[in-house]
Amino acid sequence: MTKIHMVDDSAPETLQCTTCLLPMQYQMIKDDKFLWQCFKCGKQYLISKNTGDNIEESWSPPR
Repeated sequence: MTKIHMVDDSAPETLQCTTCLLPMQYQMIKDDKFLWQCFKCGKQYLISKNTGDNIEESWSPPR
């Protein structure tokens, strides 16, 4: 998993996949973090409830 730093600390209304440029979909809360996933390429973001924390990026098989 690669950690990336947040540039803008305001919460976005929607997230776009940086690979496909499609809207990502919210899945669930995992380990006290919000899980967002792109269903085309499988990219996942784990976003902490604390706005000062990093975003974790990972990949899963596309659905």
